[in-house]
Amino acid sequence: MGQTGSTPLTRFPSFSNRRSNSKPQLTSPTLTISFPTPSIQSSPPPPDLDYTSELPDEVLCVVFHLLPSSDRKRCSLVCRRWWLLEGQSRQRLALNAQHSLLDSIPTLFDRFSSVSKLALKCDRRSDSIGDEGLAVIARRCPGLTRLKLRACRAVTDAGMEALAESCPKLCKLSVGSCSFGSKGIEAVLRACKHLEELSVKRLRGLSDSNASPPVSAEIVARSLRAVCLKELYNGQCFSTVISNSPNLKVLKLFRCAGDWDPLLEDISVKVLGVTEVHLEKLQVSDRGLMALSACPSLEVLHLVKTPECTDTGLTVLAEKCNLLRKIHIDGWKTNRIGDQGLIAIAKRCPNLQELVLIGVNPTARSLELVATNCANLERLALCGSETFGDAEITCIAAKCLALKKLCIKGCPISDLGMEALAEGCPRLVKVKVKKCRGVTAEFAEWLRMSRGSLAVNFDAPGPTDGAPDVSEMVENAGSEGDLDDRSVAGEQLGLSNGNALNGGTRASAWKTRVSIFAGRNFFVSAFRRLHGSQ
Repeated sequence: MGQTGSTPLTRFPSFSNRRSNSKPQLTSPTLTISFPTPSIQSSPPPPDLDYTSELPDEVLCVVFHLLPSSDRKRCSLVCRRWWLLEGQSRQRLALNAQHSLLDSIPTLFDRFSSVSKLALKCDRRSDSIGDEGLAVIARRCPGLTRLKLRACRAVTDAGMEALAESCPKLCKLSVGSCSFGSKGIEAVLRACKHLEELSVKRLRGLSDSNASPPVSAEIVARSLRAVCLKELYNGQCFSTVISNSPNLKVLKLFRCAGDWDPLLEDISVKVLGVTEVHLEKLQVSDRGLMALSACPSLEVLHLVKTPECTDTGLTVLAEKCNLLRKIHIDGWKTNRIGDQGLIAIAKRCPNLQELVLIGVNPTARSLELVATNCANLERLALCGSETFGDAEITCIAAKCLALKKLCIKGCPISDLGMEALAEGCPRLVKVKVKKCRGVTAEFAEWLRMSRGSLAVNFDAPGPTDGAPDVSEMVENAGSEGDLDDRSVAGEQLGLSNGNALNGGTRASAWKTRVSIFAGRNFFVSAFRRLHGSQ
């Protein structure tokens, strides 16, 4: 018989052969288990995955455009790719334009090669960049469309000429506290055919009329849409620019010396499409207002501290400019604009949406017509008016059905007149009352409780408060800043669509709410006792 291969014996449990009454005992086999010995040096963890590595550069740049500037700066520190893409895709840039910036210009604009909106600002106590630096920047940014220069005192007319030659696509220029004159602005107007907005403030080069001749009358700025002149000693050297801009829409003149009636007369002949005019602290009279009446497209008018303007000029303007939507008048308590002018506005301007009266003394006679005929009136502000009392506010509450925001400051109104707001003005959402001695905090709280959806901002006059200082209330009234800044006096008076009505900062708003809730029960009970006793 053939032999089979030997096989290993498997060890089974053994039983004893001796018979016994005891139960068989089970003997466990020997089992050996081995574990791997851990190595002393552990392997490194897998690297983190960069999910943005598969995104195209264009997509990542779009993401950067959606971030605020602070977040973009943080993103540029993540990796070299982000650093490069963030710089190449940045279009807005603001630089400290000190003289030391000259050495860093090549490196900066190698990284930020797509800048189209640039702001150069220098501390007034430091030396700014000069013509050479501005020329280098202009050559590095041929696609520049917006430029803001602040306190660049070393820049001259030659530097502005170099800028104009290298940046023909410039659309918006804002200069302030610089030392060049009208020749520099003229060079930009000649070379930049797409210039739409021009803002000139406090140019030192205009202090001498001989050194700053008027801009050539040969220049016709067909693309210019908005001009802002502020605090210029010889600002009339730009009169030809304004009158030779046939497509001009916005004109803002703030605190500029000289007689401006002739310019307004030229505008009435050459520039008929003007829609917005701001005049503040100017030598302008009824003659200028009558000239503006030839602009039928006028929609926004600001007359701030122009004492030579009276009811006569305003009446003529209102009769012909029937599209007026916003009117701000600061009468400077001269009593030269009153019921007559407001009655003309009420009769001829049915599209009026916003009316701000400061230092003007209207009565119920004119306000009733405004409330009746101007059915679209949504924002109304009266400050420092000696005749706006309980009868006038009762008229407003009964007639202004579309009114949404109301501001009253330094007027002789009382709780009795304010009570009409509890049921009047059904669309009213915000009320601001400041320095009105006849209105009590108890009533303000009662009004707040009566109309739960109404935001009431109440500022009680202090024990030392006298008559309200109108100049302090609306200092810098109107938009006297850059043309990019669209703030108006109404926003400073609490008529803006934001949170200006409810206070300045979050902390102040929080404190106001805490004080309101802390004393609410006292206010309500005190007001009830007061009316109960009567």
